[in-house]
Amino acid sequence: MVRLIDVALARGIRTLYSHVSLIARPGERIGLVGANGCGKSTLFAALLGELGLEAGSLERPPPERIAHVAQDIEAARETALDYVLAGHAPLTQARAELAAAEAGHDGMRLAHAHARIAELNEGAIVAQAKTVMHGLGFAEAQTGKRVAEFSGGWRNRLALARALLRPADLLLLDEPTNHLDLDSVVWLEAWLKRQEATVLVISHDREFLDRCTETTWHVADGGITRYAGNYSAFELAWLERSRQQDAAARAYQRTAAHLQSFIDRFRAKATKARQAQSRIKMLERLQAVEPARARRDWRFEFLQPLKLPERLIDAEGLKLGYGERTVLADVQFLVRSGDRIGVLGVNGAGKSTLVKAIAQELAPQGGELRRGAGLEIGYFAQHQLDQLRPDESPLQHLRRLALDLNPNVREQELRDFLGTYRFSGELASQPVGPMSGGEKARCALALLAWRRPNLLVLDEPTNHLDMETREALTMALSSFEGALLLVSHDRHLLRATTDRLWLVHDGRLADFDGDLDDYAALVLASRRDRNDGTQREDAAPTRRDLRKQEAEARQRQASARKPLQNRVQKLERELAPLTAELRELDSRLADPAFYHAGDAAEVAAVLKRRSDLALKVEQLEEQWLHLQAELEAIA
Repeated sequence: MVRLIDVALARGIRTLYSHVSLIARPGERIGLVGANGCGKSTLFAALLGELGLEAGSLERPPPERIAHVAQDIEAARETALDYVLAGHAPLTQARAELAAAEAGHDGMRLAHAHARIAELNEGAIVAQAKTVMHGLGFAEAQTGKRVAEFSGGWRNRLALARALLRPADLLLLDEPTNHLDLDSVVWLEAWLKRQEATVLVISHDREFLDRCTETTWHVADGGITRYAGNYSAFELAWLERSRQQDAAARAYQRTAAHLQSFIDRFRAKATKARQAQSRIKMLERLQAVEPARARRDWRFEFLQPLKLPERLIDAEGLKLGYGERTVLADVQFLVRSGDRIGVLGVNGAGKSTLVKAIAQELAPQGGELRRGAGLEIGYFAQHQLDQLRPDESPLQHLRRLALDLNPNVREQELRDFLGTYRFSGELASQPVGPMSGGEKARCALALLAWRRPNLLVLDEPTNHLDMETREALTMALSSFEGALLLVSHDRHLLRATTDRLWLVHDGRLADFDGDLDDYAALVLASRRDRNDGTQREDAAPTRRDLRKQEAEARQRQASARKPLQNRVQKLERELAPLTAELRELDSRLADPAFYHAGDAAEVAAVLKRRSDLALKVEQLEEQWLHLQAELEAIA
């Protein structure tokens, strides 16, 4: 169990939050959300014992029972499998004891060491380590490669695998999906649902949070608030709470204004002095309510294309690869104006190879790739962030690009455009080098949008983006009039912006006959069958098998949903009269005549009844939201 008791945490001289009291139950899966810089990672540092508290106390498991993902991985000479196994502390200790016993030629100690390893079942732990590595995208042959041979993204996967293998009571995950493909994200969700440890997750992937968390801790306004349910349930509850707080603030302001008006008019009159004093006391007792801080919705857009030809790009018999190695063969496709295509497939299947060829960054090995007249491609990939000039500002980058397209462009026009991507004022003139990954990604997107492309080719555009920027990107892509080709592990983005899916698999490209839920079911079934040894490593269930699994799943869902639906209906029956009475009280309190006609006792009674009623409605609505989250989780 994790318990925060009146906790305060600070970064430097700035207090991030204070008077925080929360409990994380054993086995609870919690999403930790909030704006960048609010203190989410600081809480992780405190839980790991790396940062002291300003005030309060923190109860947590001992350090050896806390698992987290290491931020920096040295280029170790050990194999990937050995690196992951080193995360299993009991096995590591047993192996060290065995080595010491063998070195000391101590027969009794050697026997105890062998007995301990047998008790732990070393073979089962090794098999589990391989299962975790396979789930995160490692092939069997890669388990024997040295850690130093892997790129940074794959080393992050190794660190995640090591953390998942560690026996722990508390698992801390900070942006675990950033370096994963969609297949691995789907597997990770299923793995986390089976965890017995308490899991605390920081993520900007809303669908990942929806599927693997059951509680949300929201860091905002100098505190941390607990919400029942996943991210979507939290968002609804937070918006409703903000609405109620604003309504209560307006009601307070109206009531206080009417009371003050009466006091100002009659406090000097002898005949009304007693009533005025009564109103003064009532005003003093009236509890002030601050309006909720308005959430500023930030939006940007991709400029509409200058040309929209019907046929943008098509391929026939295309062969793609590097040197003598062919990655994709016999590729055929056609992209028309207005097409919205999502590209699916495991890491290494050839998704990036395909989009590089389309973006003219990779020459085909064979076949035809025909580009329509007037085609203008806007290509975004992670490596482009490294190609930004670190000593130049976003304004300098955009000015150089803009002058090539239009020598007469004014600087104010460039600044206004950058402002829509949150590069306003001095930030537009600061060097790109020290900027965060999210800021560099926004700069690259701004440069891309200025070209007014009619085909956007985006390869994992959300890796460094926070929740707000991802939502802004989703809205921008939804209103873009050109065609879109999107590679992403963010299913919310894929669902909202694409209507066709391509699957890159086994060296081929084909239309995927299904939606993202079908694909997730296919991934899990394929991994399960591979682990059971019933299919080849690259096999996948047939559509007939998938339909059978879905029918069985629907039956299980119906049985599980029925009691929850009955409880939801009961709550709705309770809420209806209470909500109606609350509306009636608000109407009375909004009428100035009520304060002039009624006496002080009646006004106070109505205000108290309204406060009690609002609290009761809030509690019932929170239960309703929790039940809805459970129903959604079943679905």
